Amino acid sequence: MSVKPVDLNKLRAGHENLYETVVAISKRAKVIHEEERAELEEKLLPYKEMIRNPASESESDKVFPEQVAISLEFESRQKTAQRAITQFLQNKYDYTLKDQGSPAKTQDEQENEADRD
Repeated sequence: MSVKPVDLNKLRAGHENLYETVVAISKRAKVIHEEERAELEEKLLPYKEMIRNPASESESDKVFPEQVAISLEFESRQKTAQRAITQFLQNKYDYTLKDQGSPAKTQDEQENEADRD
């Protein structure tokens, strides 16, 4: 597995805050990962049923070539983080920030205000 550098200037081009962009990309990668995981589970479900409820003793220890092929196909796919970055750079998705309002005061700040009163 090789490391693929990412041009941070390209990521920063759409939004000023690079950190927020990276967070948005990581959330997108998580969604892609969950979708792939569900797809993999769906494709492997028949084989799991055969292993749990074998028709014969030999079938319980059997490794199904189709199951191995499915697993290898999913392993050979591009990593989800790289796909999320590619999608972001191709403008396939974007993010917007909700107005956070004023930041919450820390407990120390609240105690200091109480001491002043």
